[in-house]
Amino acid sequence: MGLVIGDPHHGRVEIFVDRERGVVEVSSPSLPDATIVRRDGTPVGDPSPIGTRDPRQVVLTVGSGSGRVFPGTGFATRRSYRVRAHFRDAVYEFTPRSANVSRFSRNGVELAGFERAPTGWLDVSWAPEASVTPGEAALAYLLVGAYGVGSPGVLKSVLGHGGTPF
Repeated sequence: MGLVIGDPHHGRVEIFVDRERGVVEVSSPSLPDATIVRRDGTPVGDPSPIGTRDPRQVVLTVGSGSGRVFPGTGFATRRSYRVRAHFRDAVYEFTPRSANVSRFSRNGVELAGFERAPTGWLDVSWAPEASVTPGEAALAYLLVGAYGVGSPGVLKSVLGHGGTPF
């Protein structure tokens, strides 16, 4: 499954998801290549596109650097769908704000907002005052691909209607 985004600052960005293999890749002429990979043998136990919320079972690479991903449990509250990533010397958060909106931040400072339409269309708004590196943009898109945008909220989550990819 793939998604092509026309980013207002970074141009064409492609997100490719292979749920069966547990691989999410981001590629763009203006961003470093980025991947999140589910370790071999890890069972698919989560409705997220990467298939797991166990931080020991995913490997994050952006360009030549690697980092760690710490997803929330993804159950019941919207906040439980938050994903933290430690990359280089910063802590990033990808936090759902509604059923179809997530916020991307660095050390508590908002860098971007992502909004997903029911048709699959994805819109990104980069904070005008924030300085975002190409690696950070690639990381944001990687989290979009691996964990989706938004969250279902308490009732739908408890009833088993988990998140939608992207």
